[in-house]
Amino acid sequence: MRLIRQGVAWNAVGTAISKGSSVAAKLVLARFLLPEHFGFISMIVVLTSIAKITGDLGFGLSLIQRRRDHSTKLLYDSAFWLLIAVAFVMIGLMWLVGAPLLMWFYGEPRLGNVAIVMSTVVLFQNLQVVPESRLVRLMRFKQTAMADILGMLIGCVTAILMAVAGAGVWSLVAQTLVAAACTSAVMFAFSGWRPRFRFDLSILGALGTYSRFIVGSRTLLSIQQNMDYLLIGKLMGAQALGIYSIAFLLTETLRAQAYWLVSKAVFPFYSRAIGRDHDIRTVYLGTVRYMSVTVFPAATLLILFAGDFVPVLFTPKWAGAIVPIQILAAASMVVASGGTPGEVLRGVGRPDIDFRINLSVATLVALPGLWIGIRWLGLPGAALAVFCNYSVSRLAFAVILRRRIGLPTLDLFGALKHALVGCGLMIAIRMLIGASHWYIALLLGLAAYGLVVLPLVLPFLEGRGRPFSRSSSPVDGRIHNSVTASAANPGV
Repeated sequence: MRLIRQGVAWNAVGTAISKGSSVAAKLVLARFLLPEHFGFISMIVVLTSIAKITGDLGFGLSLIQRRRDHSTKLLYDSAFWLLIAVAFVMIGLMWLVGAPLLMWFYGEPRLGNVAIVMSTVVLFQNLQVVPESRLVRLMRFKQTAMADILGMLIGCVTAILMAVAGAGVWSLVAQTLVAAACTSAVMFAFSGWRPRFRFDLSILGALGTYSRFIVGSRTLLSIQQNMDYLLIGKLMGAQALGIYSIAFLLTETLRAQAYWLVSKAVFPFYSRAIGRDHDIRTVYLGTVRYMSVTVFPAATLLILFAGDFVPVLFTPKWAGAIVPIQILAAASMVVASGGTPGEVLRGVGRPDIDFRINLSVATLVALPGLWIGIRWLGLPGAALAVFCNYSVSRLAFAVILRRRIGLPTLDLFGALKHALVGCGLMIAIRMLIGASHWYIALLLGLAAYGLVVLPLVLPFLEGRGRPFSRSSSPVDGRIHNSVTASAANPGV
C-alpha cells in the first residue's frame, strides 16, 4: 500500500505540473491563435490517436503484466525493435493514406502536411515504451513523473514562442512533437536500459494474446472519445471544432489525468491480486474516492462559473464554448464516479470484457447519439451525447464489476459521499450569493468543499492515511505486503 501511495503521489506531481502547464500554455495560445487552428489539430487527432494506440501494439501494459522468466531480456529487445519498425510503418501509412483521407473527409487541403508531421509522434512514443514499462514495473514513478514534466515544459515554451512569432497552427504541432521527443529521451536516461541489436519474433507471441484485446479496446475507446471531434469537424467545420476542443480541454484534462495517474499506480497491484477480490474491491473503491474528491469540485466550478470567467480568460471569440463546458463538466463527474474499471478487468486478465463493453457502447450509444445531437443542437448537442455515452459506459462497468469482484452498489455510493456533500455546499453558496459577486461565491465554495473533504485528505497529507482503503483493517497489511514483495522482486 505504501508503494501505491507513493506512486499516486509522484504521478499526481507529474500530472499537476506537466498537464497543468499544457493547459496553461493552451490558454495563452488561445489568445494568439484562432479557433480554426485548434480545429485543424483536433481534426488530425482522430487519426493520430489511433496510430499511437495501434502503433505501440499494447506492449506497454503487457510488459508490466508479464512475469519474468529466462527470456525476459530478449523479449525487451525484440519488443523495442518491432515497435520502432511499426512506428515507421504508421508514419508511411499516414503519408500514403491518412493525410489524403483527412483532406477528402473534411474538404480541407491544408490538413495534409500538418497530419504527416504530426504522425511522427508515434516514433517518439514507441521509443519510450520499453524503458517506461521497466520503470513502472519497478514502481519508480518519480522518474516517470520527472520525464513527463521536463518534456511538457519544454514543449509548452516552444509552442508559445512560435505562436508569438506568428507560426499559427505549427506552434500546436511543435508543442506535441517537442514534448514527446524530450520525454522519450529523459525516460531512456532514467531507465538505464539500452536495447541490444537482436530480434526474435516468436518470443513476442507471449504478448499477443494479452495485448490484442488492449489494442482493440483502446482503439475503440479512442474512436468513441474522438467521435465528437470527427462529426463536429465534418458537420460544422474547423471553427466550431476549435471552440469545442477548448471546452473539452477545460473539462476533461483534470478527469483524464486523474484517471491516468491512478490507473498507472494501481494496475501493477491489480495484475498481482488475481483471485483476491476483497483486496481488489478495497483498492478500487479507493480510486473512486480519490477521483471523485479530485474531479468533482473542479467540474462543479466549471458548471457554476463558466459564464463568468470564459469571456475574461479567452476573449469573446470563445463565448460559444460556455454551454458545452458546463455539460462536459457534468460528464467528467460521471466518469470520475466510476473509478478505474478498465484497469481492474485488464489487471485480472480479462481485457476481452473491457473490449466488448467499449465496442457495444461506441456502436449503440456514442455514434447515433453524437449524430443526432450535433444535427439538432450543434455543440451543446454533441456535449449532451458525450454525457449520455459516459453514463451508459459507467453503468455497464458497474454491472460487470458487481459480477466479477462482488462490488456492492452501496459501497460505491459510500465512496462518493464526501465529494457529493462538498459539491452540494458549493451549489448552495452560489445560489445564495448570486451572480453579481461570483468571485466571492467561488472562493467560499472552495473553502466549504475543503472543510468537507479535510477529514478524508488530512491523514493522507500527514502520511498516516491510506487513500485506497476504506479503513485500517487486516486487508491493508495484505495489500501492503503484496505490493512490497512485488516491488522487491519485480522480475525485471
